[in-house]
Amino acid sequence: MEFRRLTDLRSTDGHAVPAYTFLPEHPRGGAAVVHGYGGCKEQMLGIAARLAEEGWASVALDLRGHGEHPAPLGEGVLYDVEAAVQWLRRYGKVAAVGHSLGGRLALISTADLVVAISPAVASRPSEEGRQMLLAFGSTTVRSPSPTYILELLRKMGEATQPGRPTLLLHGERDIPTLIEGIRRLSQELTNAAVASVTNFQHQETPLPETILPYLHRWFNHLDLKFNPEVLRRALEWLREKT
Repeated sequence: MEFRRLTDLRSTDGHAVPAYTFLPEHPRGGAAVVHGYGGCKEQMLGIAARLAEEGWASVALDLRGHGEHPAPLGEGVLYDVEAAVQWLRRYGKVAAVGHSLGGRLALISTADLVVAISPAVASRPSEEGRQMLLAFGSTTVRSPSPTYILELLRKMGEATQPGRPTLLLHGERDIPTLIEGIRRLSQELTNAAVASVTNFQHQETPLPETILPYLHRWFNHLDLKFNPEVLRRALEWLREKT
C-alpha cells in the first residue's frame, strides 16, 4: 500500500486542497475522509488507513479554514470535499466518510455511499453548543468569528440524495440535539441505517465549580498533538541534531 501527499487536488474555485492518500494495490473504490470543525486531515489518518486496508483508495483532506488549506472557512467548503470525491472517481464508486461538519458535508456531497459520524444536523439550535464555541472553540480555525460555523450550517442542505446508501452513526451519550437530528434524518432518507455507538463513552458526573477555569488548559493540552507549531519546532530541532 502506498502512502503519499497529494499535490494535484484542487477545488473548482481554484484552491489547492492539502491531502494525504493511502492507495491499496487493487482499489475496490474510493473514500473521501473528512474531518469536523476544528479538525484536520491528520486526525483522520487512522480511519483513512483502515479503509485502505479494506481496499478503498482513501483521501484525508483539509477543509478550508483548517490545517494547511490556504483559504479561510467559507461557503465554498463543499468544493474541497468534491475535489477529493472527483479525484477518487478513477477507482470506481466513492464513499464519503465524515465526522461532525465533515459528516454534514458528506451527506450533501455527490459520493455514492455515505458514512456520517455524528453529523452536524441538530434539530434545533443549542445555547450550550453556542457557548462552547465561544468559550472553547478551536484556536486553529481561520474563520470570521467563533460562531460563524453556525451561520454556515444554517445555509447548508442536509442530504441531497435521499435514496443513497447512508450510514448514520452517533454516540450513545452524544449531544442530545444532534441525536434528535440524526434520528429525524434517518426517517427522511429512504436508504439509511442508523446506529448508536456504545463503547468508549464519557460518563455523566457532577462537576465542581473549579472545572470551568481548568477546561481551557485541558483542551490546550489535548490540541498540542495537532498544533502546527509543535511540528515545526520538532522538525527544526531534529534538523539541528542530525
